[in-house]
Amino acid sequence: MRDSTTPPEGIFQRAIERGNLLVAENTLREIGRVTLTDALQLTALIAVKDSRRHARVSARWLARWLEERDQATIDEAAFVTACLVALGGAGHESAYAALLDVADRASRRPVSNGVA
Repeated sequence: MRDSTTPPEGIFQRAIERGNLLVAENTLREIGRVTLTDALQLTALIAVKDSRRHARVSARWLARWLEERDQATIDEAAFVTACLVALGGAGHESAYAALLDVADRASRRPVSNGVA
């Protein structure tokens, strides 16, 4: 049973920190629309905990990143793809750090002419 005083976002972060995939997935479903970074955190956890789903979940994250970063170049997309492939392997930590930076930059798109 969920602690009614802890918001779902806090429960999600705690589940990510503890590596609890089941709680993280269920909490994100409860939250609904999640940030690109939240989706990446879950993608990275899936890469570690459930490798058979890694490729499919990573492809969905890549598609979402491309939607949010609509000016992405093929070189950027190739870099992001390589980092996603590296999740769950020997280069997990550095790939994850690079992807967090990519997600952060995509989320901070400059606003021009009143349109994001």
